Amino acid sequence: MKIDPTSFDNLCVSDGEGDSLFKASSSKFQALDSEILSSDSSSGSIPRKDNQMVATESLPPIKDFTPRGLINAGNLCFLNATLQALLSCSPFVQLLQGIQLQNIPKAESPTLAAFSEFISELDVPSSSSFRNNVAVVEYGRPFTPAMFEGVLRNFTPDVLNNMSGRPRQEDAQEFLSFIMDQMHDELLKLREQSTSSKSSVVSSANDDDEWETVGPKNKSAVTRTQSVVPTELSAIFGGELRSVVKAQGNKDSATVQPYLLLHLDIHPEAVTTIEDALHLFSAPEDLEGYRASVTGKAGVVSARKSIKIQKLSKIMILHLMRFSYGSQGSTKLHKPVHFPLELNLGRYLLVSPSNKGLKYELVATVTHHGRDPSKGHYTTDARRKNGQWLRFDDASVTAIGTKQVLHDQAYVLFYKQV
Repeated sequence: MKIDPTSFDNLCVSDGEGDSLFKASSSKFQALDSEILSSDSSSGSIPRKDNQMVATESLPPIKDFTPRGLINAGNLCFLNATLQALLSCSPFVQLLQGIQLQNIPKAESPTLAAFSEFISELDVPSSSSFRNNVAVVEYGRPFTPAMFEGVLRNFTPDVLNNMSGRPRQEDAQEFLSFIMDQMHDELLKLREQSTSSKSSVVSSANDDDEWETVGPKNKSAVTRTQSVVPTELSAIFGGELRSVVKAQGNKDSATVQPYLLLHLDIHPEAVTTIEDALHLFSAPEDLEGYRASVTGKAGVVSARKSIKIQKLSKIMILHLMRFSYGSQGSTKLHKPVHFPLELNLGRYLLVSPSNKGLKYELVATVTHHGRDPSKGHYTTDARRKNGQWLRFDDASVTAIGTKQVLHDQAYVLFYKQV
């Protein structure tokens, strides 16, 4: 039986990759009551114009910045690799540059404040350097991302030393999901759109909208939509999935759910490429022990479930499920999975087949090196605006070719819609 690989997520820390979709008990988008993030500022907020968010549409074109390595004081490569990958996503950088203009309260918005301070550390290059008519990459001095200390404290509250001498490695995908969770919630609060500290991106079952729709071949289905309050972050990374359950003797049941990451099962032997994994993602699966609703045929009936994308995201993050967690500990799958620089999505993935927005280009990869998920090392390959690829290995930044980018052990892939 296939694990449900979807989620707005697992926009939260999970105990493993086999967790079900939309664990409402852990994905809460709650604001953090954090301490001050860095020692060089005693104020409660970053001084800017005001606390009104600037719409990304009104921002000037994205500014380039000098690549800088990030110092690893001990088991922090999961943080460094995640930050470098996000910097390759130009709409996200544009959002950060807009946040820089705001008066961000650190106690209420620790993640936004940390990113605002972080983006300020990246210098804008004044000119390009050329050597023998070839552009030369200029690197800034590496620095320690100490502004994320408060964020790490909330991510792993059991770890006392968050910026130095951490006792273990963390899962980069889980950290990515965590900070996206926090940013989304903090953006809601900053815009005063969250009416309760318990607001969630996914509404409760009682608040879901449900209606009967007519789909292809005039077949009706009861459709249930889980509401989401959009933010500037979900406008970049967010999309929608539509899962349909076909049960014997019952009307089709459809559920529309938001996502920020797509979790891809790569364990089957037939999966050797990202395209294979996406095909498996949308392939129908048999549901064992499915019990029909009281309004339909009673008892356990045969049923199949399929998932398709209803709304594509501008930045598509693909998580290759290499790690497994269980009672016997954690294991890592080392099988090779190939991925392209340009990803053309098959129309079979979409609810309404269309040729629009199906082309994506690779902008970053995060790779875990080592055999144990709780140990090892993370690096990031990221593409700059001029198309040049750089490898970020903590404080080290080196230019690489596409052949080095297209290895077969990636853990998280970032694709930008063309």
